[in-house]
Order: sequence, then C-alpha cells, then structure tokens
Amino acid sequence: MTRQAGSGSPSAASGRERRQRHQRGQALRVVLMVAGGLVALALVGLVALFILRDSPVFLIESVEAEPTEHVTQTDIQNLVSVPVGSTLLNVDTDAVEAALKKDPWVADVTFERVFPHTLRIEIVEQQVEALVVMNTGSIAWYLGDADIWIQPTKIEASEGQSVNDAALAQALADGCLLITDVPATVSPVAGSVATDEVLDAVAAFRRGFSEEFLSQVVSFSAASTDSITCTLRNGVEILLGSPTDIAAKETVITQTLEQHPGAVTYINVRVVTDPAVRPTVRLVDSENVEAGDGVSASGADEGQAATDSSQGSSDASQGDASQGADSGGEGSQGAGDGSSDGGGDAEGSADATAEGDA
Repeated sequence: MTRQAGSGSPSAASGRERRQRHQRGQALRVVLMVAGGLVALALVGLVALFILRDSPVFLIESVEAEPTEHVTQTDIQNLVSVPVGSTLLNVDTDAVEAALKKDPWVADVTFERVFPHTLRIEIVEQQVEALVVMNTGSIAWYLGDADIWIQPTKIEASEGQSVNDAALAQALADGCLLITDVPATVSPVAGSVATDEVLDAVAAFRRGFSEEFLSQVVSFSAASTDSITCTLRNGVEILLGSPTDIAAKETVITQTLEQHPGAVTYINVRVVTDPAVRPTVRLVDSENVEAGDGVSASGADEGQAATDSSQGSSDASQGDASQGADSGGEGSQGAGDGSSDGGGDAEGSADATAEGDA
C-alpha cells in the first residue's frame, strides 16, 4: 500500500524550503538592482556636477544680501567680494562668510543658491547681551550673547544725570543688561572673546540665579570679583560678593523682600553659609517711600546713611529690651561688613543701627 506525502512529510518541508530560498533570492536581486540604479544615478550626478560646476550656465550674475540693523548695505558691499567667473556650484562660501564676520555684529551667515544666476546671502546679527560701562570715562561697549565684544558707544549724560543713569536708560532701550564699574584692566577689542574675571563672575551669577529672579535684575556692578553688586527693577541694591552659594543667596534675598515688602533699599548677602553672620538689611520706614527706578546708589550715599542712622537710633531708643539687644548684636555685624568692603561699603555702620528693624 502506497502512502501519499502529507504536509508533515520530509518532501513537503523540502518544497517549502526551496520556495523560501527562491523568494529570498528574488528579493535580494531586486535590492541589488535598486542599489545599482542609485549608484549609477549618483555617478551621473557627480559627473554632471563636475562638468557644470565651472560652466557659465550657472555663472553668478547677482549677489543679494539684505542689510540688518547694524550691518548696512555699504558694509556688505565693502566686505563681500565674489571672484569673477564664480558659479553657484563652485563659489567659496566659506571665504564669503569669513569676510562678513570681520564685522563683529555678524554672528552667522547662510547662503541660498537661486538658479541659474543668483547667490542670496542672509546675515544673522549678534544679539546684544549687555552694555558694559568702564569705571572711568563715558565709553561703554556692547557685549554679544556669545561673549564677543561688538563695538564701543559713547554714553551721553544729560545735565544732572550720571553716566550710569544714562547708561541704564540706554540699556533698557536696547533690551539688554547693564554692567557698570568695570575696572580699567578690561580692554575690549571688537570681535574678540571677553575673558575677564569680573565679567566671568557676573556670568556665574546670571547662570546661578533662577529665571524668575534674574528677570528682576537690571544691572550689575563689577568692580572686582569678590564685590559684585546687582540692582533690581524696584531700585533695591544687593551686595552679592563673590559668585559662591548663589542659590542660597537668592533664597535669602527673596525671603527678605517678602518679609519687608516695599521697604527694603539694600541687602548684603556676601556671607550666607555662616550661621553667626546675619545678612545686613537697610529698611526705609516712611509713608512717602516710592518704588525705585533700578539705578544703583554706587556705594554709601551720605544722605541716605545719615537717614538710616537716625532712623535706626530712633527705633533702638523706642524698642523694648529684646529689640535693643538685637540691635546691639547686629551693630557689630554691620561694622564688620563695612570694613570688609574696603570702604566701598561704608554704609555698614549705618546699617548696624538699622538692623533692629531688619
């Protein structure tokens, strides 16, 4: 009796394997044919490019570039020079970009080839990060967002207006930060990177502060790396010291402002990690107090110090025994802050008497 081969027989399995090998072979041949076609097209394209790159078919007859706010059409014409005979396929865009970046306002350059004869150039300007005012004279420099010095500008102060006040008005109009009191050792060069320690210290504070707090800051004073000061939009001046414990300093500042809404004019947070050292706070207790304008007092103002001193004395005499003891303790701390500031923080003695209310 002869048994027919079923689906589970060896001959059936062998047939399925043959069909699968045949299908895989066909698929492989299709893939190889497609790959071969793509390679052939690529070779044709390369040959065409080689033939056409120097061909007058795509000769550059027009160069278009829109001027920007600080890069004029004349600037572009003076900087850009496309060699005669250049085509859209062989033009040296790297050389064109390098020429344009000789202008420190130019941050980036992109190109568009508009066939058959036009090269279109788009210029991206540097964004101004800060207006930097030196501690001598009335010359300031624009600093770009890549820490590149851009160009100097003269600060024109009106009658009765300080250079820093005029610079703040200009910085606010330009939508950038103001950095004042930068030492004369900082020597900007247009197009170079700013590597000065005092500016690095300011940058560290800006990186360390939260976005919410940083949005309140309108200016920094950077006389030295260990005496950085910032001024808020409401006019409160804050002695930050060196760029250490930045998050802790922000916390103390925020808590102090919340505890004394609208009454704080000055906070010293140079030291926040030593429990024995309390931040120095200057308050103004008056019904006539108005919001500040964001302009730093640049150290101790004698009239304000006298006002703070008399206010503190009055508070001390009117306070109870515990209040007076607190004032006395803070007095020694305030005097310490004043001496450590090297004279620039002479308000320490005045703050000492005002500490009772703080």
